[in-house]
Amino acid sequence: MLDVQSVSVSFGGEVLFENVSFRIAAGDRIGLIGKNGAGKSTLLKLLARENSPSSGTLSLEKSCSMGYLPQELDVDDHRTVLNETYQAFPELLKIQDRQEEISIMLNIREDYESQSYQELIQELTDLGTEFEILGGYQYEAQSERILTGLGFTQTDLHQITNTFSGGWRMRIELAKILLKAQMFCF
Repeated sequence: MLDVQSVSVSFGGEVLFENVSFRIAAGDRIGLIGKNGAGKSTLLKLLARENSPSSGTLSLEKSCSMGYLPQELDVDDHRTVLNETYQAFPELLKIQDRQEEISIMLNIREDYESQSYQELIQELTDLGTEFEILGGYQYEAQSERILTGLGFTQTDLHQITNTFSGGWRMRIELAKILLKAQMFCF
């Protein structure tokens, strides 16, 4: 599942850790403990591919995905809980934005027979197909299901994120990680 071989990390010539090797198999349960500054968060960021090691290799089975819940929150204070959770799907949101742009352009045009009009229609069709393939018709329901599973009520889903405590905001980040992992399971 995960194989780490001779991994070392240095910052500015100072070694944080070196020659770390281990293997985690399916079903293993692992705890990571150590004193402050020992490199626990750095190791987790390596495993989640947020950082690269100074040396060594990390190999993850193709069928696996890795999520990392950072200590620092990355929650927009001005979105609702639901809209913040949708940020787990940047590709789908980008497609929806482009679909909306094209729809607006098509509504104001009257050159229905022109080549450029037909190209917009084709792009809109292609985007619809891509949206469906990527699970676009399920992401909103999946988001609600994950959030309610993490303890949010239907009313909570429409509240602004800054009205929640740090622990609840951490659950929003956890929901995004869980949803990203599910994206590959359609």
